[in-house]
Amino acid sequence: MTDYSLTIHAGNHQKSTPGTPFADPCVIQVSGPDGVGLEGVAVRFTLRGSAAAVFPSPPSPDGISWHAVTSSNGTAAAIPITPFFEGTIEVHVTAEMIPAPSPIDFTLVST
Repeated sequence: MTDYSLTIHAGNHQKSTPGTPFADPCVIQVSGPDGVGLEGVAVRFTLRGSAAAVFPSPPSPDGISWHAVTSSNGTAAAIPITPFFEGTIEVHVTAEMIPAPSPIDFTLVST
């Protein structure tokens, strides 16, 4: 078990309609053992789910993943996500560091 944490900072449990981007970005925070945000940590946001959502391309090379680096307060955000169908979208987030904290998941809904 690691003392580092990866947590949802903002943007969870949003709702949208097919073809309309979600209003807010998915924002995470990576913190150290002292609870202070860590700067410079690479994170990856990956889309999963039934609504066939995408990150805009460009800048996302494949439309289903987005890479970001944490800011001075330990936060990083994904660019807006657009669902194409009704359903649930899971945004799976991992921190690319060793030791890595447990991954987290945002849940978004397109109706």
